[in-house]
Amino acid sequence: GGDGSGGAGDVEDGATCAHHAVANVGELGRKAIDAPLKALMKITDEQSSADSAKVKCLRTSVGWFSSPACSLIYQVSKYVALFSSKGYAIGENFALWLAHKLKTTEQLAGDLIGHVEDLLAICGGRDYVFFLDAAVVDRFSQFESLYGYLLEEADLGAEAGGKLRKAIITGFESVYCMSAVRSMAIISEEWLWPCLRAIEPGPQAHILDVCPQLWPCVLAWLEEAAANPQAVIDGTLSLRARLEACGQRTTPLKPPTPAGERRAARAALDMQRIRASLAADAEQLQIVRDMLAGAFAAMAGGVRNHAAEFVGDGHLTVAKITPELRKAMDGVPITSVAAETMFARVKRRADRGGISRHDTRMGAVLAERDDTVEWLRNKPAGEKIWRLAARRWRKGSGSRTMQQEREIKGALKAPEREAKLEKKRGGRKKKAEELERLKGISLARKYSELKKMGNERLAEQLKFYKLIEKKTGFKTTGTGPEMRTQLQSLIFEKFGLGCNDLAEGDAGTDGRESDGLRRKGCRETVVGSGAKKKKAKRKRGWVYLNDWGWDPTELFVIERLIGKMVADGGDVPGREGEEIA
Repeated sequence: GGDGSGGAGDVEDGATCAHHAVANVGELGRKAIDAPLKALMKITDEQSSADSAKVKCLRTSVGWFSSPACSLIYQVSKYVALFSSKGYAIGENFALWLAHKLKTTEQLAGDLIGHVEDLLAICGGRDYVFFLDAAVVDRFSQFESLYGYLLEEADLGAEAGGKLRKAIITGFESVYCMSAVRSMAIISEEWLWPCLRAIEPGPQAHILDVCPQLWPCVLAWLEEAAANPQAVIDGTLSLRARLEACGQRTTPLKPPTPAGERRAARAALDMQRIRASLAADAEQLQIVRDMLAGAFAAMAGGVRNHAAEFVGDGHLTVAKITPELRKAMDGVPITSVAAETMFARVKRRADRGGISRHDTRMGAVLAERDDTVEWLRNKPAGEKIWRLAARRWRKGSGSRTMQQEREIKGALKAPEREAKLEKKRGGRKKKAEELERLKGISLARKYSELKKMGNERLAEQLKFYKLIEKKTGFKTTGTGPEMRTQLQSLIFEKFGLGCNDLAEGDAGTDGRESDGLRRKGCRETVVGSGAKKKKAKRKRGWVYLNDWGWDPTELFVIERLIGKMVADGGDVPGREGEEIA
């Protein structure tokens, strides 16, 4: 109502949708966590602002620099997704691997590593889905879960999902990023879930019986939590207990289903694991404390803004409730009914695809809608074909749940995958051993040493420079003269002047005389008995480079170009003083 001017012709501020308030307050907490996280990860303001466009209005895309923690959660949810209009093959591959692991790891060791269905889809829902998914993402960061699978995929050199895989591994291996994820998990458990339960007290509840009591209680709790985040981590500062004390709901409206009870049990195990991990790591515990303190302080400010009507001097506080006000507010919804109805419809459509049996998957639903069965029955002998197909299906995959199918397929793929991993890892091990062996070889320091080496040892010397020194632009194979020529250049580059101990006129490649090529100085000779050694003088007009010299006026065949030269405007040997274009 009102004219929207904000003046006398406008209506007084009404109650904000409770779901919007919770989402906005949580978003302020997320931003407060991101601030120290970016500082710890050395993400600059320029990088963050350049990436901010990737955080779209409905969180359908999250840039790494804009929010590393939310980016990790988003990427994990996309990687493990099983149902999509495009179809995520990488998610199905992980599900097959995980189904096999669940039998060999989770059930035997008692470690919670799977259950992809616990990860809520991030496809246009509330921003607080990131908080709800945080604990599950921490579960997947374990080596026996998604993290180990991604490392195996990297070992195998799998191309599918490569960029996504690298980003997730980077996030899992970052103590700062995982500290932020665990901070969000604690906020979800200790603040978000109690608030979501309290703002859905049932259709008969009056808004003034909920919000005026709820928001002051939440505000006081957030202020205490900001001052003592350790109490929240320990679970001793409980918002649930306070809400129950002031008569607010903290349990679901409907009794949980057996599947819901199992999910709740897994959520409790996630929080036990997170708290145990923090207790065992003092450095990470301090990071989480700092993140939570900043988040709770920002969220308290958010409550004062988004729930201003119900706290402080707001016009809908407990002290200002009158019979007339209750009558005026009668029928006002606590949450936006239209918005929540739309989300319910989206959820119903997603559930219609089903995740338990093949006959409830989206393909079956579409087949019914497109009259595929009727089309088949209208074909010659169509009824017979249809009955045969149905009979085979019921005896085959139709008799098993999708989870059972994955367990079977995962077990069949496991030996092949293990063989590939063993081969890949064996190759890397051999390469590492070869590198260690090359580090221990005797490296030639003089040109004359190369003349005594056969091709195998020459190739070994070249491998040292290529694999250990990381030199490029040459092969580690070839003829003896080719390898000796290349090694002369590499030895000179590494050890400098004095490497060339060859006699004058000896190229040192295969023992033959070189065509006009000489080293800078002749071999030092002894003049008289016990006399001091003398070096031969440079010849006038000759060009010298890398301890070699030649007459620039003499023509000779260039057999091989070695080394490289960068045109930096300086003199080029043999063309001193010339302007080089």
